[in-house]
Amino acid sequence: MKIKTKFGMAMQILCILCLAGSTLYFIIGWNQIPAEVPGHYNFAGEVDSMTGKGSLIFLIVLNWVMYLGMSVLEHFPQAWNTGVKITARNRARVYRILYHMLVCLKFSVVLIFSFITSWHENYMPPWFLAATLLLTFGPMIFFLVQLWRVR
Repeated sequence: MKIKTKFGMAMQILCILCLAGSTLYFIIGWNQIPAEVPGHYNFAGEVDSMTGKGSLIFLIVLNWVMYLGMSVLEHFPQAWNTGVKITARNRARVYRILYHMLVCLKFSVVLIFSFITSWHENYMPPWFLAATLLLTFGPMIFFLVQLWRVR
């Protein structure tokens, strides 16, 4: 069964562009990155620990690993927890909705980690927490409502 769509392919392209861009930014700008970068921000967006810039390598690698892991998961819809009973009548639609949710969440993760990797200031913008929550839970709520309607 084919569940790939133009929307899904567009999201895949955006993920690759974002990953490649953040990786290139990191490689090209290595000498401009300060020796110590923020390692953790508190809830108020203030730095509460510093770490060496080498720790950013871990973030880049983690971003790629999460992207690749979610990409592998896309190929096994039977492993997805659908939350609804799969029937012959709703199978294609349920899998398409979940595929769209997965690619949106994958793009959200890539976007969030790319931003964190490239942000070296001593504060986190006040909008970052709200944006992260919206990018994470927005697609989940949107697609779970669609899934609920299909059941």
